[in-house]
Amino acid sequence: MPYKLKLLTCFLAIIMAFSFGSTFDYLRKTFPTLAKLTKQVTNNNNNPPEIPISEYFDVVIYGDELPGICAAIWAKRTLGDNGRVALIRSNTADEQLGGLLTRGGLAYLDFDKTNWYYQPAAQCFRNFLKRANVVEACVEANNVDQALQEMLAEAGVRVISDSPLTPYVDNQEIQHVDVKDKNIRFKADSYIDATQDAQLAKKAGLSYYQGYESQSPQLRNETLSVSIIPITTGLTISELRSVEQKIINDAELMAKIETSIKDQQSPELANFWLKNFYFPMYQAYLDGYFNRSIALGAAYHLHYDHPFSLDGFLFDKNNICVLPEDSLSWNGLLFKYPVAQLKQIEATGFKPTEEMITEMVNFEAWLQEISGQENIKVIIPPEIYIRHTLSVKDVVDPLTGQEIIQGGTLPENSIGSFSYEFDLRGGVKGLSGKVPSLPIFNFGIEHTLASKVNNLAIVSRSSGYVGMAVSVGRIQTVNVYQGQGVGVAAGIATLSDTPLNTITSLEVRETLEILTGLTTQFYGRDTTQGLDYSNIR
Repeated sequence: MPYKLKLLTCFLAIIMAFSFGSTFDYLRKTFPTLAKLTKQVTNNNNNPPEIPISEYFDVVIYGDELPGICAAIWAKRTLGDNGRVALIRSNTADEQLGGLLTRGGLAYLDFDKTNWYYQPAAQCFRNFLKRANVVEACVEANNVDQALQEMLAEAGVRVISDSPLTPYVDNQEIQHVDVKDKNIRFKADSYIDATQDAQLAKKAGLSYYQGYESQSPQLRNETLSVSIIPITTGLTISELRSVEQKIINDAELMAKIETSIKDQQSPELANFWLKNFYFPMYQAYLDGYFNRSIALGAAYHLHYDHPFSLDGFLFDKNNICVLPEDSLSWNGLLFKYPVAQLKQIEATGFKPTEEMITEMVNFEAWLQEISGQENIKVIIPPEIYIRHTLSVKDVVDPLTGQEIIQGGTLPENSIGSFSYEFDLRGGVKGLSGKVPSLPIFNFGIEHTLASKVNNLAIVSRSSGYVGMAVSVGRIQTVNVYQGQGVGVAAGIATLSDTPLNTITSLEVRETLEILTGLTTQFYGRDTTQGLDYSNIR
């Protein structure tokens, strides 16, 4: 058929297709050329409206959690003075920077159990601790906000607030991101999703595991407990210790607590809860304490006739921080929700539920009564602490629980080492099998790099963790190390004009060592001790 006749035929076919919708699929099959042309028409109709690019950046980080802030700072440091790096967040400008550490109230930090202080990948975390005036283990929200503002300003990172992003993906790359309500468009070489729940990655079409389904498909709607982390005023740590000691010294009350726990728990769980039953709280740091005994929480449950159970609310053993003006931060007030409900809470800004608010009113009244001090107040943070909901599947090389218990990634594929318990706070309903002992493992960046979107990385609890790896990978400290490394990777990607997901851990580690003048030490080793952990994925 002559070329002009082909064009005329295709043109008439398109008109017929739009005139007679039912014939569209038939015509698509009949004329291959038509299929190509109509695909172009369809794509053009689905394209976003044309908005001028407001600004170009080398790297855009979305989300203001500490791992993302470290990614931004170290991307800029890698790129140098001419580097263009922006940290964009959906939060308004008057909301504190730092996410979980400020708006979420998390004060008690989880430290790496390796010799981390002089590791190249730990230097952003180390600088943050100094700038936030951390005494030993606890951070205060105002100090965090001030420290992060200063760190970003000194690095030359642009902060853009009140800008929820929508990515547009084509040819396996994010072409640009839009702030729809403001008709603003940004474009960058690389994008780093540092939101807790992988908001940008999900919108970019990446698939993910929900709950603990990567450990067992039956656990898709099950995950760790969430916390509301209140601050109390009007009660000093010494007064709280006196309250706890009063409970422990009350033989009749302790007997009731012990009976209640044994009646409501299996023998195995009862033994777990009653461990260190008569031991008072322990001062683990100059500014941090830990409830060794469940007596304080169980007394609360008994007072209100609450079931002592992992379902619903649980007053667990608390990590307690002593903050300025003798205020106390409590991390151990747990709520159990299915993953589907947690995703709804995430979608609406991590706000406390009515159940949580009611429980905090009860908590305040109980503290006033048991201490005899009516001036005690419980202050609720604007956001809650969600430990885990999902893990992105589509990454270059996922990090699995099996790898972690066997020492992690090979040194040549790593940027550092990390050690922390498999932390199953509040338990995971239906999770069976023995929990491995303390792991010591190497890690790289490949589990943070998206495999199906070439210029995207995910740095958070939602990175590419599989199986029991979720229980360690969710710890913010290792996310901060990875954030620093991924920031360097994004800088390298721009300087070398290559896709972000082709940058290797080896390249990042070598660059980190040049930038810091430090040498990476690897501590990863097999910690299975010959035991059978074949149930761990």
